[in-house]
Amino acid sequence: MSKILGAMKLKIHEIVLKEQRPFSLADLKDFEVGGKRYKIGYGTLRNNISELLKAGFVKPAFRSRPAFYTIPGKKFDKAMTLDHTGVPSVIINQCILKQTPIYNWIKNRPFNKQALHNIRLTFEANGIWNIFSKVYPQLIEPNNQEIKLEPLHLSDYIDIGLTIHHTDSVSVAISCSYRPIVADAKGIIQLVEALTRAEVYLANIIDGYYRTNNNNQLLSNVTTIPSCRNWIVKMWHFGVDSIDEYSGKEFHVTFEEGMTDLVRIYTKRIAEGNNPKQKVRIERQEYPNQGAADAFIQKLFPDGHLIEPDEDRRLQV
Repeated sequence: MSKILGAMKLKIHEIVLKEQRPFSLADLKDFEVGGKRYKIGYGTLRNNISELLKAGFVKPAFRSRPAFYTIPGKKFDKAMTLDHTGVPSVIINQCILKQTPIYNWIKNRPFNKQALHNIRLTFEANGIWNIFSKVYPQLIEPNNQEIKLEPLHLSDYIDIGLTIHHTDSVSVAISCSYRPIVADAKGIIQLVEALTRAEVYLANIIDGYYRTNNNNQLLSNVTTIPSCRNWIVKMWHFGVDSIDEYSGKEFHVTFEEGMTDLVRIYTKRIAEGNNPKQKVRIERQEYPNQGAADAFIQKLFPDGHLIEPDEDRRLQV
């Protein structure tokens, strides 16, 4: 327990002091610090936060928003912080959101198809770090021993980042923020293709290592990459972009749904040919925490129904 609390304290300091924002339970549900990954259940997480509150290590960041915390001596404006781009980021609840002018603009505008981006997955493969440390010794990070491979590029807008951890776990990051992957059958096939590309890429490196070194290990000891269908989806952003261009001032609004879900509404420049346009994006940060195949099917068939790809969507909050 003391090790978990220690790791939580380090992560809290990283968020509050380095990222310059308050933290919530969602930040500590599944995180990595010092090259080690920690997964904490809701009950344990709530108890630990309560213990840190009693000890005076953390305190509520806002009186009106008790789900956000900070550390003593570090204050945030009651209504506003800054996101990583420097754009004003407002933390409010839904009833306040509905009283703002931007809400009236959004609710009367058509939106594009629902889509996914900023997708994070993980899997484990025994012995993988040992192999990649010998193939790419120059890529080993001296502090945490991570091996970050060069990103894979799929088409002209999907980047796949791969990080080999010293614990033999692998983090997979799919970035497609400027052209999110539509959550329909065609989009899911494209997403599976991206994961398959990553799986084959890693498997070929391992196969090349064994061939080059004439390794005759027993079959049971050979490092293998699990099927990408079983990689665990830890997090993704699910949302929509406005069809109409937004010409107002840039903004970034964040509000909670339940204990861990965060919903964001913000301006985003979208590449449309040679003429980027500023749109409004509404997205929910979700944590499927299940195998990729199951997560994709559940997203494709919400409540047992296939998402209709040609249907225009309007915001419903």
